[in-house]
Amino acid sequence: MASQDVDDSNFALHGHGVPLLVGLLALVVAFVAVCLYLRWACTRRRRRAADLEASSSAAAASRAIPGLDADAIKGLPVTLYSPTRSAGVKAGGGEEEQVVEAECSICISALVAGDKVKVLPPCGHCFHPNCVDAWLLAQPSCPLCRTTLLPVTAGGKPDVVNGGDSPV
Repeated sequence: MASQDVDDSNFALHGHGVPLLVGLLALVVAFVAVCLYLRWACTRRRRRAADLEASSSAAAASRAIPGLDADAIKGLPVTLYSPTRSAGVKAGGGEEEQVVEAECSICISALVAGDKVKVLPPCGHCFHPNCVDAWLLAQPSCPLCRTTLLPVTAGGKPDVVNGGDSPV
């Protein structure tokens, strides 16, 4: 066997070889670009799924605190509503007494003097008994300011005993 010398003329491209090589290179670049895009899209989808799962588990944890039991709700004080009066300034410079009107923020109707209202002890907000009773069966907090009606433990978290059967 005779050895042949390798020179540059053996690697020269002539005729249709150049466009074929350019097309093949473009195909490889496009394939790599599609692979990188699919990798990015899959990673993004997994991250979104993980974020959604984390947020849904956090929402489930926040729903884990049940409302108050019926005995605790019945134990809240029911009184007759009397409008509060506040001092206002008259146009002439003197003071006049003004009646501050309140409303039940659950049914959005005005509280009239003599209506039965249930006053929540921690915050003093008042509501119609039927309105707030339905709320408190599902949520252990004031519907207006979200102050909890459950006793607070030393750790600063509401004390849930027997599924929320703790007295108020």
